[in-house]
Amino acid sequence: MTHRAWLAAVAVAVAVAVAGCSLTRPPLERSTYALGATRAGAPAAEAMPVTLRVRPFRAAAPYDGRDFLYRTPDGQLVADFYNVFPAGPGELVTQATTQWLRAAGLFAAVIEPGVTVDTAYALEGSLVALYGDLADPQRPAAVLDVQVYLVRTTPAGRVLALDRRFTERVAVAERSPQALARGFNEALARVLARLERELAAADLRG
Repeated sequence: MTHRAWLAAVAVAVAVAVAGCSLTRPPLERSTYALGATRAGAPAAEAMPVTLRVRPFRAAAPYDGRDFLYRTPDGQLVADFYNVFPAGPGELVTQATTQWLRAAGLFAAVIEPGVTVDTAYALEGSLVALYGDLADPQRPAAVLDVQVYLVRTTPAGRVLALDRRFTERVAVAERSPQALARGFNEALARVLARLERELAAADLRG
């Protein structure tokens, strides 16, 4: 057997061995964590006589994927394939915002995306950041940054009624996906509570 033929035979043997290992290797397991917030407490004593439409929140890259993201000590943003959200974060924040505002009772009605009803007000937003900050090993935290716009439709056109940015940083007890997931949910609850207060104080007209 020539040297070239021997090398080819070795390559084939290695390929077969690797293929055999991949067939017997257990499948990769991914853990899924919810992203949401439940409002506690009584609703507003009286609802404003306006209907609010919640439009889909956009998520800026690289925060638009399902994978958890971690900020490392060297400043990199690293994706965790094994720990994920059940859907895109923008979609989950949209759902949580709709449910929260319905429970708040500030408006005559809160309409979710996809329902074709004309409303005077629409809530739009962007997920600016969502990650686990592990840059300081002694101070891990869950970070959420959301930009929100309240837009009013008038005969003259669309008018910006409210423009707010909410950033929350929640310290977590340990550097684990479970702790960070709890931190993300706490951060979202804080953001939505702040949003509710802003909307309650706004002068909204039908």
